[in-house]
Amino acid sequence: MEPRRDTITNTLHFYKKLHKIIQLILILPFAAILFALLFRNSSNQQPLILHSFINKACSETFYTSLCHSTLSNINVSSNNFTITYFKIIEFAINRTSEHVKGTRSRILTHFKNQELNLQEKNALQDCMEMLDQTTYELQQAIENLQSFPLQRSYGNIKTLLSAAMTNENTCINGFLDLEELDLGTSRKGHREHLQNLLTPISRMISNSLALIKHVENKNGQEIVKKSRIALGHRRTRKARGYVTVSSDGKGNYTSIGEAIEMAPRMSMSIYVIKIKAGIYKENVLIPREKINVMLIGDGMNSTIITGSRNFADGYSTFASATMTVVGDKFLARDLTIRNTAGPGKHQAVALRVTSNAAFYRCEIISHQDTLYAHSLRQLYHDCSIQGTVDFIFGNAAAVFQNCTILVRKPNPGQRNMITAQGREDPNQNTGICLQNCTIEAAPEFNLTERGNFSTYLGRPWRNYSRTVVMNSYLGDLIHPRGWYEWDKYSTLDTVEYIEYMNYGPGADTRRRISWAGYKKNCSEDMARQFRVQGFLHGADDWLESTVFPIFGTS
Repeated sequence: MEPRRDTITNTLHFYKKLHKIIQLILILPFAAILFALLFRNSSNQQPLILHSFINKACSETFYTSLCHSTLSNINVSSNNFTITYFKIIEFAINRTSEHVKGTRSRILTHFKNQELNLQEKNALQDCMEMLDQTTYELQQAIENLQSFPLQRSYGNIKTLLSAAMTNENTCINGFLDLEELDLGTSRKGHREHLQNLLTPISRMISNSLALIKHVENKNGQEIVKKSRIALGHRRTRKARGYVTVSSDGKGNYTSIGEAIEMAPRMSMSIYVIKIKAGIYKENVLIPREKINVMLIGDGMNSTIITGSRNFADGYSTFASATMTVVGDKFLARDLTIRNTAGPGKHQAVALRVTSNAAFYRCEIISHQDTLYAHSLRQLYHDCSIQGTVDFIFGNAAAVFQNCTILVRKPNPGQRNMITAQGREDPNQNTGICLQNCTIEAAPEFNLTERGNFSTYLGRPWRNYSRTVVMNSYLGDLIHPRGWYEWDKYSTLDTVEYIEYMNYGPGADTRRRISWAGYKKNCSEDMARQFRVQGFLHGADDWLESTVFPIFGTS
């Protein structure tokens, strides 16, 4: 009898399946071996690629061995150029932040059992504030990197790192100022100890800036194109709150400090504080958590904020300011900020700005160290600044546009220095630019008195000090040499000082200094880099969204 057809068919299917299973069993070991070989080659290749990247990038830093040791434990699981470099930079900044926290503890331990006078206590407090600010700015830089490259530009990250580096010098400067008072050898020991602890932080940040410059040079054009697209969309911040300060009790508050204390924390909208005409004797602080605060006065000579803290009376330069701005995206208009300490009180700051901030039609008055443009990005438009020695100083990226710069009578034996810019690394995107300004003597500094004092456009506070004076009127008080050496702080070959298209009796450059870092003129392309749009990097984040009129941005 013949077997049934379905039985034969089932048997054939069984043997076919068995054959495939046997084939698979035979193939799997070879596939596993092949996969292992490929994976091993890939794993071996990844460290080589990463090592090559790090070697190349570190070779372009100032502190190569420190760069290698900082990145020694990094592991990046990507062969993509952009991702790899961003991860390297992020790792370097994270390591720096960890070092800052450790250094803060070591500084506190050093000073714990030491007897400090009032000035030393103030200087130490400034150091702690600066280290906290450094930690904050490094974290902000990391957050910028994590959103890169879709919405950010390199300028934002470089600005934050530039500010973080500035903080360490600010700490050391506080104790250096005390040394200059000749208080004894123990004071010098404090400064040296701090310098030893803080120098590695500055160098780690310097290396991070160099790493950014390296990746920027590699693929900068693509990111620049995206940044320009972003700048085409102007965003206006809307006002959320509106309160009034009036010294006569007819407003919501009688003091500016009260209004700021009640302002919302980390507000995403502008919080407007209207300050009625009057004299407000208070030292005003805009703390870090109070962002998007806007002060509006009734006019330069009507709303006046005044204080008198100064170095001679025990305050550090950093803490002497009548108004201190730390909160981000700060705006002020139509008011006066002054420090009434006389010229004999030495450093007496009227306004200190550690923030992205803009000022419109504001008057800022003191003698020595009037305006401390400490760090980050700042615009002063239609403002009036008065002082004597180093009265516009700091290491922000600061543009003074259409401002009146008035030089006052200094102490006997002093020289007037309009600027003292503190850029300390060639990769910091900082500097002072005076554009379309008028520079002349204050009314009380008459022609006869001016004959007894020399007035200079500025002096370099650090090795890479950068100051540009362009399209401005220079009065007859400007010394023919224009600029003055400050060998204690800087090397004249590496500074960047530029005069461009100025006019007036003080603008003659034929007898100017002959430093390697000085230029009597420059190209229009270079001049454009120092105008608002080119110099205040990341304008799409804050400046373009202000309610102030911004001119000359091209």
